[in-house]
Amino acid sequence: MNFLHLFLVTATLFVSVVKFASPLQAESAPRTAVLAQPDWQPFCSAEGLFAIDIPGTTKINAETFSNQIIVHTYRSILKNEETYLLQYFDLDLALTNNNIKITLNNAVDLFVVASNAKLLQVRDISLGSYPGKEFEFQSLSPSTPVGVGQVFLVDRRLYGLVAITPKPENAQKFLASFRLF
Repeated sequence: MNFLHLFLVTATLFVSVVKFASPLQAESAPRTAVLAQPDWQPFCSAEGLFAIDIPGTTKINAETFSNQIIVHTYRSILKNEETYLLQYFDLDLALTNNNIKITLNNAVDLFVVASNAKLLQVRDISLGSYPGKEFEFQSLSPSTPVGVGQVFLVDRRLYGLVAITPKPENAQKFLASFRLF
């Protein structure tokens, strides 16, 4: 009886080691993959009156230009050369329907030129009742992925969002998460 009891205990321990060893080995690979992915964080700006989900660490900057316009920039640059950017500034001119179209087109051109890129396509969009443009651009550097951006005119405030990433789902996640409050 002792031999049978010893056999069952040994078999149970052996099966337990195999049973519990496999999940530890299987879990080690996903943990590495999870750590390599940037964490998406909700980001809110009370001054900018917006919220957005952005990966990594957001760097904030405000720059005043000679025309006294203050441009607020929120940027996250990840190690794998992904860039997420949100900028806004307030215009000091009254806008008509014609000015709105020109202002949005100029904003698209500004983002494309600042990215040292060429414009691939642009289309009209809106954020609720606010007019906007969505555009795609390709950097003049062939190794850089296609970028996608959006600009919106909210009363006299112009918001611009840009995502440069090889993962279209990340660009879409960033752009779709933008909301006003």
